[in-house]
Amino acid sequence: MSSATVRSCSNSPGGPVQFALGGEYRRETASYSYDDQVKSGATFLNAIPDFAPPSFAVKEAYGEINLPLLKGTRFAEELSANAAVRVADYKGSAGTVWTWNAGALYAPVRDIKFRVSYAKAVRAPTLSDLYSSPSQNFDILNDPCDINFIKTGRSTRAANCAAAGVPVNFINNAARGGSTEFLSGGNPNLEAETSRSWTYGVILQPSFIPGLAITADYYDIKISNVIAAVGAQTILDACYDAASLDNQFCGLINPRQSSGEFAQTALLQSTVNFAALRAKGIDVDVSYNRRIFADDKIALRFVGTWVRDRTDYPYLDNPGQKERVKGELGDPVYNFNVSADYTHGPVTFGYQLRYIGRQSITDWEAQHETNGVAALDPYYADRVYYPSVVYHALRASVDVDKRFTFYGGVDNLTDKKPPYGQLGVADGAIFDNVGRSMYVGARVKL
Repeated sequence: MSSATVRSCSNSPGGPVQFALGGEYRRETASYSYDDQVKSGATFLNAIPDFAPPSFAVKEAYGEINLPLLKGTRFAEELSANAAVRVADYKGSAGTVWTWNAGALYAPVRDIKFRVSYAKAVRAPTLSDLYSSPSQNFDILNDPCDINFIKTGRSTRAANCAAAGVPVNFINNAARGGSTEFLSGGNPNLEAETSRSWTYGVILQPSFIPGLAITADYYDIKISNVIAAVGAQTILDACYDAASLDNQFCGLINPRQSSGEFAQTALLQSTVNFAALRAKGIDVDVSYNRRIFADDKIALRFVGTWVRDRTDYPYLDNPGQKERVKGELGDPVYNFNVSADYTHGPVTFGYQLRYIGRQSITDWEAQHETNGVAALDPYYADRVYYPSVVYHALRASVDVDKRFTFYGGVDNLTDKKPPYGQLGVADGAIFDNVGRSMYVGARVKL
């Protein structure tokens, strides 16, 4: 990798104008190989092939500017604007892409600041996204065309299953009785994903409450052509829930056997370009740091998120078709952390609370009316939500001198397990899967 940057500044009514120009060239290679035992599946039961993709290269040029407009005036304690632009030429399917952003900061008085920004960004697929070698995999999969699941999806599911040649009242005994074999690998046809985002924020630092700082930001993000590694179950559901079988997900599924059961292997679990996703919400950060006495101080902080909207639009053939994500497992509506630290001389004691809001135990549409459509499977289970969860942690540290600090603590103090048999992996990774754990350590400054 090589890069070059030129920086300069000049004066304006608000202070020095700063700008930077630069360029960069990057080339990446990656590979891995296994012995014959691993490649045959004799060790980990799954056959894993070698990975030897072509090189990845990108040439980039960029410019940035920070423009202070006003400072210390009657109606503008501070007013500034900033902008940046970058052009990148990727080797491969991503091609040439442009990104840019612009923003402004306005402080009418010292105690309050308003900020706004707009950004257009891209993310190119990685070597693994594009060229990961198809490897053997297994999982317990629910066949959407099985009589037990054909009514849990969208209204198009039954018609698509029939069009795929699956018999009426079909029972997939093989899928019910054990794991299904499929392949996991890359997708060389991926394109770069693009996003646009608006952020509006306020910063409060009231002079009459020294040590208090409050920030609140509203975000509105839309990502198009989303690069996402989707699971085998998602591929199956998305194929048969689309408007027709002519979609990118069905293209990853091998033709079924004449009996209606999956082929061997059933499908390719891969990375795909989704149509879009949308996220809106508010992030809040409140901190209070104050020295009480000469040797005593406290530090309090609250960091929280409220999700207004999290929606996927995964169907390229029907980009207006929504899949609600807000409130599903892995995406709670409310999520926050609270911490408190008390320091007396060289000793600090701390406490942290982590709150995770309730989440639906299955697809939101199954048990809730969504977008004017009645719940697709209201009797899916006798529970609707994973309950909200609270984790507690304690910590302490001692500064022996300016060079040595000893610390220790306990995470998940109450030894809380993931609810309803969750393992704390995949979407359920939002839950702690270790239980109560303790740690000790030392920091040394040389």
